[in-house]
Amino acid sequence: MGLQKNVGLLKAKNEQVTENLKKLILEEKKTRELVIGCLELLKLMPGYDEALKQLTKVSEEQNTPLKKV
Repeated sequence: MGLQKNVGLLKAKNEQVTENLKKLILEEKKTRELVIGCLELLKLMPGYDEALKQLTKVSEEQNTPLKKV
């Protein structure tokens, strides 16, 4: 009887962890969509190209290349 109880508890905890992971994955997707939207908005702002050139120049001077998004 004790073994079945332990198995039941483990199963319940496993289901809870699974649900929490699903929530985290959903939040990560929402965050990613928000970041992509913000980046697309920034690209439409005046001066974006010039700011990107300056940032690239500073990055190259510091020997820390920018990563493509």
